[in-house]
Order: sequence, then structure tokens, then C-alpha cells
Amino acid sequence: MQALDLYAKIEPLIGFYDEYEELYSTYLDILESLHVEHILDIGCGNGKFLSFLKSKNYKAVGIDRSKEMVKMAVSLGVDARNEELKDLQESFDCATAIGDVLNYMESSELKSFFADLKTKLKKESYFLADINTLSGFEDVADGLLLKEEEERFLAIEANFEDFVLKTKITLFEREKKLYKRYSDTILQYYHPIELFEKIDGFKLIKTMDTSMFAESDKTLLLFKI
Repeated sequence: MQALDLYAKIEPLIGFYDEYEELYSTYLDILESLHVEHILDIGCGNGKFLSFLKSKNYKAVGIDRSKEMVKMAVSLGVDARNEELKDLQESFDCATAIGDVLNYMESSELKSFFADLKTKLKKESYFLADINTLSGFEDVADGLLLKEEEERFLAIEANFEDFVLKTKITLFEREKKLYKRYSDTILQYYHPIELFEKIDGFKLIKTMDTSMFAESDKTLLLFKI
């Protein structure tokens, strides 16, 4: 099981749904001010933000690398696809990447990501995303999380060192009389704001510190092409 599909499996144990809804609300307020219509949600996850977009009458498409997440999203009645950005055929007037999607990419991968994204956005379009701040990595993400239910036990151990967060996920799930073990590691990378000021073809027009789990643990980035 790949790491992203494992995350889909443990998401109900982790929760944080209220915190994400607050973040979604912030995104929706900004999107309303931009007067956009056709939105691409990159790393759409369980599809809840796509569902909010649908309720606001936006035309929205979501993509995610996790097949399990896409299944969850499709069950909500939204347009979610297990497809790579570069393979999309449509063009959009706005794209979003919510929940520190950009932090899952190394600097070299970010360059190719933005190059692919540029080909999917119309002229005078926007890209809205959030990244973890240094405080978000050091004070919030770093540490140990344990969750237990009658049939499942979850351990998440995260260590932030040399500007990389290494998160080891271990899940034990009961199957008949035995427990099956799932385990994988996810890496996230700290990126300074200055990196995004130099993205070819994109102008960083606004940054805004926001809070999800602690004060100023995220920064919102608004780009225009």
C-alpha cells in the first residue's frame, strides 16, 4: 500500500475535520474575491473542498495521486480523478492546492510542478495554495501521535531535521483473530517564501499568515500568471 493510500485509510482516525473546514472557509472567501469560475483542486484528497466548491456553483475538477482518496471524493458526487497534472486536457482560470500540498515536493519537483501548472491555466489566472511555516513544522508537526480504537491502533512519529519532516505511519488493523500491520514514511520539505517569489511565469501577489493548529503555522500564497 502506497503512503498516500495509507493516509486515506487512517484519515478517519486522525480527524482534524473542523480545522480543515476553517481552512476551506478562508480559501472560499479569497476565491469569491477573485471572481473565478473554473477551478482545479490539486491534491483534492477526500473531496470535501470540491463539495464546498460545488455548493457555491463553481465548476471544479479535483486530482489526487491516491486512488483511495479519489474513491472517497467520487462518493460525494464531485469530479475527482486519479490523474497527473500534466495529463489533464482542460484549462482553468484558477487552481488550488490545500493542506500543504507544496510541502510534499522538493525544490526541484516544485519547478516541474509549476511548469506543468502553467500549461493548464488560462492567461490572467490564479493559483492559491498554503505551505507550512517553520513554526508549523517545529512546533506542530514534530512529535508523536497515538490513536486507538477497538479494532485499530495508529502510531505517527514525526521528526523535523535539516528542514525535512520525516513522518513514519504505522497502523495495526484487526483481521479476524490477527492484526495486520501497515507502515510507510512520508517526507515533507520546508520552503521559504523567497523560493516562491522566483517561480518562472508566476507572480506572487499576496501572502497571508493563517492558523490551523497553532498561531501562524501556515502561510497562504496567491499567485497570478
